[in-house]
Amino acid sequence: MKDNSNKTLLFDLDGTLVDSFPGIRTSFLHTLQEMNWEIPTEERINRVPGPPMEWTLQDLGMSPAQAQEGLKIYLKHYGEVGWDMSSDFPGMRDLLLRLQDEGFRLCTATSKGEFFAEQVLKKFNMFELFEFMGAAQEDGPRRTKPAVIKHVLDSVGLTDPANILMIGDRSHDIEGSAEFGIDCVAVTWGYGEASEWEKARYTATSVAELEGIIHEWV
Repeated sequence: MKDNSNKTLLFDLDGTLVDSFPGIRTSFLHTLQEMNWEIPTEERINRVPGPPMEWTLQDLGMSPAQAQEGLKIYLKHYGEVGWDMSSDFPGMRDLLLRLQDEGFRLCTATSKGEFFAEQVLKKFNMFELFEFMGAAQEDGPRRTKPAVIKHVLDSVGLTDPANILMIGDRSHDIEGSAEFGIDCVAVTWGYGEASEWEKARYTATSVAELEGIIHEWV
């Protein structure tokens, strides 16, 4: 078997490993209702997963202070209700098991907060499959995808971008990894759009296709 021990795969969480949209949507709408804020179109709501929530709230017209208030409301509701409404994408845990058996180093690089990321990964028995869980801070400066990726690189000691591959579904995954010279596979079963995926080095429309791309990348 080929030695893959020097190859590291960075996995996004929401929209890549799990479908967390039902809970994100519920907690997002709860936040807007609590703040008496206008509810956007369903098309706009569909693009909420991915970027930090405070970015989304500011994009809707909130001031930075209002967005921080909204973030607190969102996190409280998500912690009580939203996080447990997620489901795993079929075949992804089995793929992680195969990749682990093949010697790949597996890490997450998610904009989801550390506490919720761990809860969701444990819910679907994925937590133990990752060497390192890279996630955002619920209450701290590490909020953006580049900041999370840097945290992973520094924590695990990764220096050669040629030996690292990012797997995600949104432009934040693609652009964030590109800042470090890391190629990205865009998966189409998540929350992104074709205009986002076209910026990625690779695009996968199924778990089987993703597995093939990883093997070709090596």
